[in-house]
Amino acid sequence: MTNNDRPTKNERRQHARDVARQRADAEKRRKRRNRWFLQGGIGLGIVAVAAIIAIVVVNVNNGGGSVSAAGPKNMVTGGIQFTGGDGKIAPVETGAVPADGTPSPVATADSGGKVAVVEYVDWACPVCKQFEGAYADQITDFVKSGKATLEIHPVSILDRSYLGSRYASRAANAAMCVANNEPDKFLDVQTQFFEKQPEEGTKGLTNAEIADLVKAGGATSSAVSDCLSDETYKGWVTKVTNQVLADDSLKGPQGFGTPTIMVDGQRVNTLTDVVPAIEAAAK
Repeated sequence: MTNNDRPTKNERRQHARDVARQRADAEKRRKRRNRWFLQGGIGLGIVAVAAIIAIVVVNVNNGGGSVSAAGPKNMVTGGIQFTGGDGKIAPVETGAVPADGTPSPVATADSGGKVAVVEYVDWACPVCKQFEGAYADQITDFVKSGKATLEIHPVSILDRSYLGSRYASRAANAAMCVANNEPDKFLDVQTQFFEKQPEEGTKGLTNAEIADLVKAGGATSSAVSDCLSDETYKGWVTKVTNQVLADDSLKGPQGFGTPTIMVDGQRVNTLTDVVPAIEAAAK
């Protein structure tokens, strides 16, 4: 090779830049492929985790309590119903579901033409707490104005978050004790449970602390106290939770979770859309 055939200094620099650019482009493509694979794996992992959670919930719930007892009064649908008008709200009183029966939807008294709002909540659920804090007053205002009815289904899916204490199930039992004995105090007691909700990763609240919250919400009868002590609806919590988990109409893209909100029979997939959905249905 003669001196005239050798690359000039500028040509060598340009060649080095081209090689560096090619390597950089190749590295970007590699990272992009890895990111796609990672995201796909995360998506599959979420689905898998949701399936595992459902299995764990069913197994944990099946591990406790008999389902031989009748359900609580005022929860014939599996939830406690509220109707209202003239600025007031009141529970709808019903009989109990028999021990060998199953909760099933029924028309709420005085529901003609009103928007039906149905909530599935776990009193141990942090997102339920956030939802109630943001929207509970607006939803109950719809009921008080006579534009909507409200139905709240207590379920237990978060026992796994409370170090083997079964806190979510004990809280759901408390909800049913109140619904059965002092239904007019249910919403106030629910507010107490969300305001004093224990952090996940702890043992939750003791039975005595649960009893204190129930009393703080105004449910002070000895019947409620006995129901809490005996965990009367332990088996019924299992039964209705398993029924909810098996209901495909309540499942989102990643399975069932709380809170789940239905407006006129349609699941609202985004919680911030709940109030607009009620408003649209009420027109």
